[in-house]
Amino acid sequence: MSSTYFWDDPRPSRAVKPVPKSGHGHFVVQMVIHDTDEQPGQISMCGSLGEYRTRLIALAEPDTIDVIEQVGPFPWTDEKGERHHHYIDQIVVKNDGRRLGLTDKPYRRVTPAFQAEIAQVDAEARKRGAINRLYLVTEYARDPIKLYNADLFRGCRDADPEADALALAVVTDLSGDVPLQSLVAEINRGPRGFRALVRLIQQGILRLAHEEKIKPTTLVIRGEVSHV
Repeated sequence: MSSTYFWDDPRPSRAVKPVPKSGHGHFVVQMVIHDTDEQPGQISMCGSLGEYRTRLIALAEPDTIDVIEQVGPFPWTDEKGERHHHYIDQIVVKNDGRRLGLTDKPYRRVTPAFQAEIAQVDAEARKRGAINRLYLVTEYARDPIKLYNADLFRGCRDADPEADALALAVVTDLSGDVPLQSLVAEINRGPRGFRALVRLIQQGILRLAHEEKIKPTTLVIRGEVSHV
């Protein structure tokens, strides 16, 4: 008996400051986060390539439970005494309750005036209880290895019940470090097996023996997270 899949639109973006849907010479992306077979997910907008890359890394961190974009406004005053408003690019919510504000900016555009601006925004946002701290993120703050793996995690996020069950069975009694390609061969489902193992890495059931970009030759060991 076949079943029919019914499309359900994801929840709309929570950005208080609208993110343009397009821009000349400017990177804009709309992504869906928290989506599963049972949940349609949440639209999440990025107003720059830097924001997108930072969001990928934040979403891949195992203690992240949510990322909210364009939060504010928070007032600040310039050196002339004029009042302005700032929207925090993204707030990362951690499972221990911390709320980390992230403002993305290319390094070449981080001026003393901008640093003074975000210092005021940090103080105001913390006073309101919106964040625990505001961090300035430039291209030099994003680890290329973490970014590569975060992109891979997102690409492999869709569950595959058969391959996932086989992968879990293969690694249950894993001893020592083993290359992913050997585990893929045991699973015997080709690329589906590799993607299932990537999901186990993100879940903490497997972990990398050495910090590196995940590839077939990557050595993995059992993690501390139990699958029971």
